[in-house]
Amino acid sequence: MDPQNGARMIIVFGLIGLFFLWKRAKQRIAFKQDRAIVEAFPECIDLFIAALRAGYSPAQAINFLGQHAPGVLRPHFIAAARRIDEGERFVDAIRLLQSEIGAVSQSMCEVLISGDRLGIPVENLLFQLGNEARLNRRRRAETEARQLPIRLSLPLVMCILPSFVILIIVPTIAGTLSQLNISV
Repeated sequence: MDPQNGARMIIVFGLIGLFFLWKRAKQRIAFKQDRAIVEAFPECIDLFIAALRAGYSPAQAINFLGQHAPGVLRPHFIAAARRIDEGERFVDAIRLLQSEIGAVSQSMCEVLISGDRLGIPVENLLFQLGNEARLNRRRRAETEARQLPIRLSLPLVMCILPSFVILIIVPTIAGTLSQLNISV
């Protein structure tokens, strides 16, 4: 094989490797974004309930969330409030909000749509959804806390074991060998 073909092969494999690294990084960023949305959504439900209890209409509460929601969700609520202000029906704006945020918002959006369609008060239903969302967030945190010792075991072993061998085992063996040589 001539050197030019070898260099081309290295470049091709390097580009393939970079592509897979880029794809993996993109997936990791999307996962972190989804996780941040899931973690922040219970706070949005609580803020929405607070706005309703303060006398806001559901459309005004969406605008309130556009101003006070956690940063990762704020742009979605701002866009929904803008659509409502521009004359789009509340139900259509909420459906689009649900498609933008994802599955985590499905229950809240369905309650808001049902409340608008049927004219029922949604505060109690949202309160139950908020409790359930906080409970789910607590369960996820407990699951991650249980997984932490497993994740830390490899770095712990890789860092502690070599230092243990170097500082304890090697001097002990060296001392034993030096005593054996003296007594022989």
